[in-house]
Amino acid sequence: MSGRSLQVPGHGTLSLTPALTWQFGHMTGNGEMGVIQYGPPEKERIVLSQAELFMPLGSPDFIPDMAPYLDEVRRISRTEGYRAGHDYFIQKGEELGHTIVLTDPFHPALTFVIEQEEANGAGGYSRSVNYATGEITSSCDRFTHQLFASRPDGCVMLRISSSVPLQNVRLSIEEAGHPGVKADVQFKGETWNGIHSYEHGGGYRSKIEATHNGEARFAGGCLIINGATWIELKMKVAPEIGSDFLFSSGSYAECFERHKKKHEELFYKASLDLNGGERRSWSGEALLNESKETGILHPALIEKCYDAGRYMFLCSAGSRPPNLQGIWTGTFDPPWSSDYTMDTNLQLGMASVFSANMLHGMEPYTRLLESYMEDFRYNARRMFGCRGILAGVCASSSGLHTHWGDSSWGDRECDTFFGAFWTCGAGWLAHWLFDYYQYTGDLTYLHDHALPFMKEAALFYEDFLIEVNGKLLFLPSYSAENGIAANSTMDIAVVRELLTNMINASILLEMGEEDIPRWQEMLGKLPLYELTEEGALKEWAVDDHEENDDHRHFSHLYPLFQSYEFSPEKTPVLWKAAEKAYQNKLKHWVFNPDTDTSSHGRMHAALCAARLGDGKTIAKIMKMMLSGGAVYPSFMTAHFENHHVFNVDANGAFPELIQNAALFSLPGRIELLPALPAEMSEGMLKGMLCRGGLTVIRFNWNVSAGIMQLIIKSSTEQDVVFYTRQPGWSLNEEEGMEWIQTLPAEEPIQLEWRRSYANERNAWKCAPECELDHKGSKS
Repeated sequence: MSGRSLQVPGHGTLSLTPALTWQFGHMTGNGEMGVIQYGPPEKERIVLSQAELFMPLGSPDFIPDMAPYLDEVRRISRTEGYRAGHDYFIQKGEELGHTIVLTDPFHPALTFVIEQEEANGAGGYSRSVNYATGEITSSCDRFTHQLFASRPDGCVMLRISSSVPLQNVRLSIEEAGHPGVKADVQFKGETWNGIHSYEHGGGYRSKIEATHNGEARFAGGCLIINGATWIELKMKVAPEIGSDFLFSSGSYAECFERHKKKHEELFYKASLDLNGGERRSWSGEALLNESKETGILHPALIEKCYDAGRYMFLCSAGSRPPNLQGIWTGTFDPPWSSDYTMDTNLQLGMASVFSANMLHGMEPYTRLLESYMEDFRYNARRMFGCRGILAGVCASSSGLHTHWGDSSWGDRECDTFFGAFWTCGAGWLAHWLFDYYQYTGDLTYLHDHALPFMKEAALFYEDFLIEVNGKLLFLPSYSAENGIAANSTMDIAVVRELLTNMINASILLEMGEEDIPRWQEMLGKLPLYELTEEGALKEWAVDDHEENDDHRHFSHLYPLFQSYEFSPEKTPVLWKAAEKAYQNKLKHWVFNPDTDTSSHGRMHAALCAARLGDGKTIAKIMKMMLSGGAVYPSFMTAHFENHHVFNVDANGAFPELIQNAALFSLPGRIELLPALPAEMSEGMLKGMLCRGGLTVIRFNWNVSAGIMQLIIKSSTEQDVVFYTRQPGWSLNEEEGMEWIQTLPAEEPIQLEWRRSYANERNAWKCAPECELDHKGSKS
């Protein structure tokens, strides 16, 4: 017997059945190495990955000089149609030898196998992952496995233990069997040393070291251990073929204590408590099944989504930001190469980095973008003959914009993928660079990183945009995966945000004053947003392109969910137009049972709902995802329902969404309970960051009691407007919907709001009714 009692993590999830595929496994990571644990207890697999490992495909690393054809593309687009202009561009590219190029794929480093025949017939199986410590545990009534990816020691540690001697424990490295990588693994002194060479150059190194208190022999490619009550292994993968590396000293327990302290420091910087109660101890499968069978979105489920989203980011962000699969994969052929897809997915993976208090994640994000700068400059020159930078749709081991050509998207046909004409990527990526300043007030970062990147993104537009009748024209212009025309609304919105932020940054830094008039002139010449006859915001600000609301991307609502350009106070007409466009998207895509189930589209829909005060739709979208299989029992997410395609961008967005429903910030303004679903009617947030250098020490709310309590600290003395859309609140007996408070520097202050008629029937409205249910019929 192992003597183990069932341990349910306070923050984490539990399963009572083995994971039969890696996608259903439990995962951990330290920002450099990722680990997946899956398989039955008699043959458990440990998949190691490393954030830098993208397998070279030997693809062409050049872009033909397409700049001479831009004028003709524009002429054809105006006279023969936008698709004809695109086809001409592709034809010229093919004549010059270009074909669509897949990015180098992210891949597993190796799979370590633990075979224990005595596990056959064993009872009491369970497995868990503790988000707060990063430790994975699997056990039955005969033994226990524990593992974690150490932050201070930079390695993965695994312990197998039992209260009785274990027999015939077989440890081995599974053959990868992939032509793109050749492994030369040598075993000596109970240590595996591996040199893994890529077919097209380069490679990586691995090392696994075993210690135990039994007897061992090596046979048939396995280390076979008998009579041990404990076995410990240290594992490491490094993204280069170089000299040997050493493991730090210490037992599993000693190393875990060092690691636990660092991981907990990160995890407990922010937290959510919705009174999840005893369901917190339910298995992930039980919680998800209840939601599927009953339609209930229990507060415990929302807590799990919040914790898992932060956990994904904390495990993945270190060497690099999260890729499509975070820092994990069990396949050498991942969908979309598990790369950095920059027309929505990377951005969603980064969505919670600020508000959920994970600021350290900006270092790998910034480093990644700056490592691509030369490639981005090359893209701009070769694609359109422009200065500055151009980010393509996809990137991995390079930032070259080579994923364009015919109308294929990876290995499937897609008639609306026109990646050659995606030009707003760099501007969208720059959003996080400036927002880092807005959250932290860090002028050094603004000077050294944000403004230089933004300037080069804007420089591209200075060359690319043409002036027609006093207005700048975006042609060609692509609205992600939803067609091409001129003047996509997203292009306009991204450039408007970019120029505005650059002007503000230059004023703050007191530099580049000579550039400001030029940027202001560009702002004044940007195309105006256009509305449909019914008053909805159009996806293209032109008269010769039809709207298509049955699509998973929410590009034209960028001013609503990302740049926050629209507001009911400053832009009431556009706010209403965006709301109408959002309702059309709900009807034709989100709640249309005949369309696809992309999680990234649902996340952007929910983020729009949070801005519009539509808490009911937030709850409906979360129910759809949780009950439909877009969330695994580990609470990692899938790209589609029915657990189809492991993908973590929705994980990245969940904490931002949940927090935005409870508290939303812009510099100098905080909105209280803007879009609260009924399922979040009582709760507490700790550690949330707000724009303007504000930290939420604690925010409590109770709808039925009609009370909000906020303890908040500002990094500087400033006046902050607190406001709500709900009438009947008072602060210090001052009734209203808006209050101005002077916050001192670095001194927490407490504010308490009361609602005078909170107990009257129907006094509180958590959110307006959505006009459609999830089947698309009238509510």
